Amino acid sequence: MNARSVFTGARGATLALCLAETVPALAQQALEPPPDLRREVFRVDTEVVLLDVVVRDKKGRTVRDLRADELDVREDGVKQDIGNFRFLDSRALGEAIEEAQDAKRPAPRAREARHLNLVTLLFDRLDVDGRTIARKAALSFLELEDRPDVYVSVFQIGESLKLLQQFTTDRESVRHAVLRATGELDTQYTAATDQLVAATSQADEARQRLDAFSQGPSTTDAVATAAQLGQEVAMSNMVVNTLRLTETLQREQQGRSALFAVLALARQQQALAGRKTILFFSEGLHTPPTLEHVLHAAISEANRANVSVYAVDARGLSAASNLAAARDTLQEAVITGMRQQMTRGYLPVTREEATIGDNAEAALRMDPIGTLGDLATSTGGLLIANTNDVRAGIARAVGDLRGYYEIAYSPTNHAFDGRFRRIELKVSRPGVTVQTRSGYFAMPPGEGSASFPYEVALLEAMREGTPPHDFPMRARAFRFGHEDTGMRYTVAIEFPLEAIDFSRDKDPSVERAHFSFMGVLRSATGLVAQKFSQDSPLWLPRDRHEALRRGNAVFMRSFTLPGGRYSLETAVMDQQTGRKTVELSRLVVGEVNPPVALSNLAVVKRTEPVPKGALASDDPFRLGEARVVPWVAEAEIGAGEDVRLFLVAYASGAVADPPALSLEFVRDGRVVGQAAPELPASDAKGRIPYLLTLPAARFPPGRYEIRAELKRGPDRAWEHCSFRVVGPPS
Repeated sequence: MNARSVFTGARGATLALCLAETVPALAQQALEPPPDLRREVFRVDTEVVLLDVVVRDKKGRTVRDLRADELDVREDGVKQDIGNFRFLDSRALGEAIEEAQDAKRPAPRAREARHLNLVTLLFDRLDVDGRTIARKAALSFLELEDRPDVYVSVFQIGESLKLLQQFTTDRESVRHAVLRATGELDTQYTAATDQLVAATSQADEARQRLDAFSQGPSTTDAVATAAQLGQEVAMSNMVVNTLRLTETLQREQQGRSALFAVLALARQQQALAGRKTILFFSEGLHTPPTLEHVLHAAISEANRANVSVYAVDARGLSAASNLAAARDTLQEAVITGMRQQMTRGYLPVTREEATIGDNAEAALRMDPIGTLGDLATSTGGLLIANTNDVRAGIARAVGDLRGYYEIAYSPTNHAFDGRFRRIELKVSRPGVTVQTRSGYFAMPPGEGSASFPYEVALLEAMREGTPPHDFPMRARAFRFGHEDTGMRYTVAIEFPLEAIDFSRDKDPSVERAHFSFMGVLRSATGLVAQKFSQDSPLWLPRDRHEALRRGNAVFMRSFTLPGGRYSLETAVMDQQTGRKTVELSRLVVGEVNPPVALSNLAVVKRTEPVPKGALASDDPFRLGEARVVPWVAEAEIGAGEDVRLFLVAYASGAVADPPALSLEFVRDGRVVGQAAPELPASDAKGRIPYLLTLPAARFPPGRYEIRAELKRGPDRAWEHCSFRVVGPPS
């Protein structure tokens, strides 16, 4: 799947605020564990909470004689009754397995299976130095923990989550996988930063020259020179802003990829027995406000699956440069705010002005080690950072695997409300420290349930007997062609931004809004075939509020469906007011793949460039370096504006003749025009995407229908759509 969202202003004044195309498909990876590990699983939900707890004395040694009466477990401040308490000494199991192997006896099974240690080595995108540090750390772990009860797997994060080694006790196989994961250089996320530093320096120099020159005498030559320097400054600023946007998108994409990888691994490991640990080698997690919910969901999913994350900062001792980047971003937000105050809205809004609040808050998240620390400590793990020698930290993680307490309790609050339940664990024995997970989101269990906390209210709205309709919302499924896994569809959800509450932020010049989308496709039997969603917090300049309110928010998601009948449920929620709207529609997917076919016709609202660094997409609305944004409802074209039409023609088989397209334009039941545009050549899969511009002069105000026919030999396909031209010609 591919997701994207855009926010548009009034006609002719488009303001794009969220452009990154992301990779939630990571969470769909098939991460099936070996069958021999899928046994005696302790399933975790809000009916029973299971905690792995490590307790250490002042010297850092594991405490092994703790009593249940020394523990105080509280959830949201409410004391909980401990139902199960025991110390698990995995060293004993490891020794028993080794003795059994030496004596050629069967290895311990049944109850001891719960004591197995399952370790996932997860490698993020790393630069040269980061790969070196990560390699040494991973190999140190293999040397320190070479026991037959410790199963190790290896994954690598790229454009997808790549499995390099399934769970195994064969250390040589794991070693080879580690070398593969750390042997290939990936600098995608360092080039943009380097270019930004250089461009910012050039822009500062140009600005300083202009400032110095402006203080001199005002002559004719001086004015001309000042104008030239001003133009140079403007061009330099344009380059800096472009690179800053690219860097922001790349950082967000990297953070999203990593968080979805952790989320996917944790979710799949719910099916595994034993103590579960992820050793995550990363140079930091960049999580702007738009990714906060993904971070929280990854932590919650790890806690629900009883997975602890031990994060290894692969930057070594290079933290200073990252703190400098955070300081620079925060300073840029301050400068942008000053510019807004000085210009009082007379200049056109820039992208950095549109995201001033986002930048200020993101700066607080640009210390990537801080977010890594949040992920580790919130899941009961450990952060290994600020050192080029990580062996000591790895040794600490190994020690945590060898002995820990298992505590289970049934929470007093049984509501599946999606809220975060904070866990506090205190030990009355003096001089000890406790390490466990921080809490969990109370998510409903079962197929088709919520993946993120914000989805809970949207799913509840869909299940109401009378679906709420607090503000207008439109949804449409655009049909394209057959693929190997079914028929390709793109669902577009649109609603007016004037329906959303904008409240004043701490900065009086900034307003904030927060809304969420969701779509669920169910088969005829009620099973969930597709579920997709997005949470969208926004920060906007107050003086642009009215212009933006006249626009719409659009969310689009592409997927394939096998033949059959489906119901499409779509929902939008204003998170600040709780107002919701739900729409229901039906979808019939054909099973026949005809020799020629046409997609649904889409009247184009606009096209927009694809941000640099965006991942490849299977969405048919994306055409190379551009993407098409269609009208979701019937299009309303202003008089004097060209009409643009997008379609995809399909021609399968070995017939040499290309298909022919003919168009008919009908107004008030009468044909008022025809066209027979020549289609380009099809691609290797027989697809012909086509974007057609029709001159405005051909369409005076009125309602029109476009009828399209595609033919090749005896084969035919037909489609139609309508649009309205409004207002007098300009």
